[in-house]
Amino acid sequence: MKSTDPFKELEEQLKVTDGSTEQLRSKIMKSTNEKKKIYFKKYVWIAIACILFLVISPFYSTTMASIVAKVLPITITPQISDGEPNPNLTSDLFKLVKKEGYRVSSVGTTPSPFTIQVSLHLGDSTLKQAKEDLESKITNYLYENGYDDYELKIIKAPEVPSHEGSDDLNKKYDQVREVVKGVFAFYGYAEEAEYELAGLKGTGDSTIVTIDMPDHIDESKEIIADIEKEIERQNLDVKDVQVDSFNLKHRQQDNRWSMISSDIYDGMAGKSTYQLAGLSYQVKDGHSYVWIKTDLDKPLPQEQIEEIKKAIQDYLALPETKEQIRDDEYTIEFLLGNGKSFVEITNQ
Repeated sequence: MKSTDPFKELEEQLKVTDGSTEQLRSKIMKSTNEKKKIYFKKYVWIAIACILFLVISPFYSTTMASIVAKVLPITITPQISDGEPNPNLTSDLFKLVKKEGYRVSSVGTTPSPFTIQVSLHLGDSTLKQAKEDLESKITNYLYENGYDDYELKIIKAPEVPSHEGSDDLNKKYDQVREVVKGVFAFYGYAEEAEYELAGLKGTGDSTIVTIDMPDHIDESKEIIADIEKEIERQNLDVKDVQVDSFNLKHRQQDNRWSMISSDIYDGMAGKSTYQLAGLSYQVKDGHSYVWIKTDLDKPLPQEQIEEIKKAIQDYLALPETKEQIRDDEYTIEFLLGNGKSFVEITNQ
């Protein structure tokens, strides 16, 4: 009876003899371009694949990369290190596409299903040509870095209409921002002024300045009065100033955990083992909650759960991450498709 084991057939294909090297290379590369997703359910297959990979490493392909992706360790990298942004999936793909000579409008990802969308300003090129140039290169990069559960979309960037008067509005915004920052700094609140305390609504003589006022500032009335006087002194075309109060400490903690939760999610997104489906977080009463949603029907094997916990603990122990966490209380949970928690990491 003929064997139905797909890896038995793969094993036979990967045997290399002196006279079949070029034929093997051609066969592997051809099969690579025919598939975007490869799923393997039995971990014993992975072990066999890795052994075979060592034998034929000169003929490495995305087919083999998708197998090796299953056993790559989890790496969670802070967005910011030593004051500089760290490379991530989207920034790396942006550079890759740009290196191929294309003008990139944006590179973004969305969950469930994990999708990567590359938006291009095509100029004289066609979308068909761009796909032919880029799809295999992007696919290779993804598999080589462990991303084996994705949909790739390459699209033409929409034309952005120019709005009459937008330059004047931007100039006015910059002028108002300088007024707000100067007045806050005069009262000793330069740090608070960096938290986007000024915005604009409307245009022309109906423009309204919106200011978020931290609720711990006692001189809020005096600050607003001085801002209004300075706007009038500079003869800026502003109709009114509106003020909304907020808790600065809460907002700062919210901003920090936005980055932390994204780092953790990005470390496992697009990898079929974890089936990530979404991310949410909340700061409530000084406690940071992070929920990483999956499409899993049942918890992962205990060995993989321990791997997840270790990767997150290693990330949380990094100096860059500690600087973001400060003395925050936190709880990080991974949820099954039905919402039930199967991994929890907390400092409480």
